[in-house]
Amino acid sequence: MRILVTSDSHGDYRRLEKTAEKAAPFDAFIFLGDGEKDFDIVTRNMAGINTYRVRGNNDYNSSVPMTNVIRIGTHSLLLTHGSNLSLWHGFDRLIDIANENNCQAALFGHTHSRHYSFEKGVHLFNPGSVSMPRDGKGRSYGIVTEENGKLDFYHFDL
Repeated sequence: MRILVTSDSHGDYRRLEKTAEKAAPFDAFIFLGDGEKDFDIVTRNMAGINTYRVRGNNDYNSSVPMTNVIRIGTHSLLLTHGSNLSLWHGFDRLIDIANENNCQAALFGHTHSRHYSFEKGVHLFNPGSVSMPRDGKGRSYGIVTEENGKLDFYHFDL
């Protein structure tokens, strides 16, 4: 399974749309907040693609949860924007929530910075931002693959 992971489009639905075009084909599309309306526009005609999203701190008046747990193959993934987790000060709370929910991976946004690490038994993955990166590496998205019971995480430039 090939999963597109994006975050933080902040009103730039065209950039999110171009990201989906560049990343195709994929089996599922995950959006990690701050651009919920952009995600709705881009995915409205994506028949046959599983879509998942969480609300970010700039997704005002949204009824979408800030955290969600999904199942991909044999793995449980925690999805969160992360704005309520003090991510600038470390990942302890994120790891705790992932472990409390028996998740093998935690996917998060908010920082606009690409990240991958494996800490305390949990894969931590941030795809960066499709519109406003803060890590000096440019706009980016992520791909997560699940094959033969193994998760792999990749970052791509836009």
